[in-house]
Amino acid sequence: MENKILKYADFLPYLVSFVLLITMPGKINAQNNTETITLQQAIEKAVSNNPLIKEACSQVAIAKAKTNEQNSSFYPDAAVNISYNRIGPVPFIKLPFPGGGEFHMAPASNYNGNLGVNYILYDFNRRKDLIKLLESNEITEKEKINLIKNQLAFQTAQIYYTLIYLQKSILVMNKQINDLNIHLQIAKKMVATGSAIGLDTLNTKVRMITLKNQKATLQNQWAKTAVILKSLMNISMNKPIAVSGEFPSTPVNYSADSLVKIAYLQREEIKLTKLAHRSLNIQKQIISKSMMPIIKLQGDVGMKNGYPDALYKLKPNFVAGITATIPVFNGYLKKSKLITADRQIQSLNDHNNVLKHNIRTNVNTALLEYKNKLLQTKSAKAEINLAKAALNQAKGLYKSGSITNTTLLDNETAVSTARLKYTADLYQITISHLKLLQATGQRLW
Repeated sequence: MENKILKYADFLPYLVSFVLLITMPGKINAQNNTETITLQQAIEKAVSNNPLIKEACSQVAIAKAKTNEQNSSFYPDAAVNISYNRIGPVPFIKLPFPGGGEFHMAPASNYNGNLGVNYILYDFNRRKDLIKLLESNEITEKEKINLIKNQLAFQTAQIYYTLIYLQKSILVMNKQINDLNIHLQIAKKMVATGSAIGLDTLNTKVRMITLKNQKATLQNQWAKTAVILKSLMNISMNKPIAVSGEFPSTPVNYSADSLVKIAYLQREEIKLTKLAHRSLNIQKQIISKSMMPIIKLQGDVGMKNGYPDALYKLKPNFVAGITATIPVFNGYLKKSKLITADRQIQSLNDHNNVLKHNIRTNVNTALLEYKNKLLQTKSAKAEINLAKAALNQAKGLYKSGSITNTTLLDNETAVSTARLKYTADLYQITISHLKLLQATGQRLW
């Protein structure tokens, strides 16, 4: 019997990252400050409060700020310049006639103040293309948030249903312990009447101790790792929580090909690849215009001294003009950058093909696993009914002295084992269905 129970206790390593903090359901709900969390609430907390989401939102804010930064290029660039210069010796011309004196060509103190303005009149839409690129990057960062939310939602759901599984397993063990208590009382009476031996009660007590130890192991696994769920939801580690619910009945009526097509439309990775392709095309468009002229309007208006007719007076002045910067040769940089962009686009196309191949494999694998788990569960209820019938028969035979206490206890263990197996099958079906939903890009949030 012990080996059979341990077999299902050993099943728990399958949960690895998903074993969670648990106490007995009744004990949990008895605590006044315990919060019973539904699956949807757990997912909502995870996709709203998790630090990963806040970090991703910061990246979106940065991308938006860069877009706003580039928008400034559509405005004039203006600056005030003020200068003072002292020169010496002062340049002068000595007039070549008696009493002519000296004619100063510049003042010793030179003052200049002006407002300079530069404005790009036309750049063949390079600025607009650059803003499109930055806006594409902003959309990409937002899409990354959806990817993170999907990952958090599915991880939360798996952990939540693992809690449900462990909780139900403990309930099965509780029933078996209760049945052993009843059996122990019957065995004691039979020993007292001489229809059974003292070894029967001892055997029952040993099995009960073993079950209680296994139950404590499950509770300890709750106590060690429920922190994972709290961490995902970003709530206090000291806050007691409880979970409630059943394993959902979720039939899948789609073919593998239909699910693959859905996955191609819904998977965030495919969407991110499309956005990356769009960004690369915009980059290529910007590179193709790198040798185009840039036409600018330039102007200055201000005050300065040093004019020949009024060397020491400040006079208003201005200058205005249009300039064109025409690139002629840049060492084949444009050509090299275009080749690089083409290689990046090809690499991205290859990555997209690999991604679709992996998605197709994931969907088919998840669907096959899900269908296999469904088949395994069909016989689980029949096994429970069969074990119950065998136990009822064994109880009558034990009272009549036809079988030993060990045989009766083995039959009781068979019932609990069948229940544990049925619970494990329901859990595995649920996890398999979650994997299938994740493979097809469904959203849980």
